[in-house]
Amino acid sequence: MTQPSNSFIEKFAVEVKYYHALMAEAFEGVINEGVSKYPVFIFHQQEVTVGLPIADRHNIVGNWSVNISTLEEFYIKGLVTIEQVEEIKLKIKGPAPQYCCLVLSEEKGNIIFLPR
Repeated sequence: MTQPSNSFIEKFAVEVKYYHALMAEAFEGVINEGVSKYPVFIFHQQEVTVGLPIADRHNIVGNWSVNISTLEEFYIKGLVTIEQVEEIKLKIKGPAPQYCCLVLSEEKGNIIFLPR
């Protein structure tokens, strides 16, 4: 994964506020239904084949479509290494729990953590 630029992060931070309620509901659903303890959100503006769609940018206020996946799926599909899995687990369930988001833009992927 590449390091996102500050302007990219700032722009995404402004836009992501539209998605917090949706993210909270989907996150709890994945955990409560026993699918995974480690949900991961995929923000994208193109077609993706990972996860399940929960928001289509053509039908909502924001500029991003969102899929929900799991850390397990990311590992199985080779999107993260075993070392990254452990780091991500600590951030999702840690003392300051966070949402893990893969943001796909301009054919690059950035993992970003957002406060829950």
